[in-house]
Amino acid sequence: EAIRWAWEFLTEILKIDKDRLYVTIFKGDKEKPLERDKESYDYWTLNIDKNRILEGSEKDNFWEMGETGPCGPCSEIHIDIRDDGERRKTPGHLLVNKGHPQVIEIWNLVFIQYNRKANGDLEHLPSKHVDTGMGFERLCMVVQGKKSNYDTDVFQSVIAELSVITDKTYGK
Repeated sequence: EAIRWAWEFLTEILKIDKDRLYVTIFKGDKEKPLERDKESYDYWTLNIDKNRILEGSEKDNFWEMGETGPCGPCSEIHIDIRDDGERRKTPGHLLVNKGHPQVIEIWNLVFIQYNRKANGDLEHLPSKHVDTGMGFERLCMVVQGKKSNYDTDVFQSVIAELSVITDKTYGK
């Protein structure tokens, strides 16, 4: 349900263009062994075209709070806010999780289902849950049509006051 609710909120409530969104799932790691997150993949196929579902590594799509403790695969929603010309030159899927400032994660769904023990082994938790998180400033940037968090109304009043105090113009 968390996947469906996240998608509904972004695309139906906020009306974010689906053609700018990509999602990632955990691709698994045979050496660990950790399975591919097929369940998330299957749910995403109900909402988004399969070519917009990208598989991510343990680094990007397996959440851990530390060396031990609760953990699990995660699925992220990314948005490409680049201009159309830039999007035609380089497809957004090539820039997901590559550090591009305008192809960014805006939502994370962590499926807490394991406990990592001190020896590194994973054990299934008796009770599983979903931990979701959204980048508020990033979402404001998207909804307000800005290219930087600092250009949103969240920051502009503070920046305007700082400009007065310092006698410096924002952006220069």
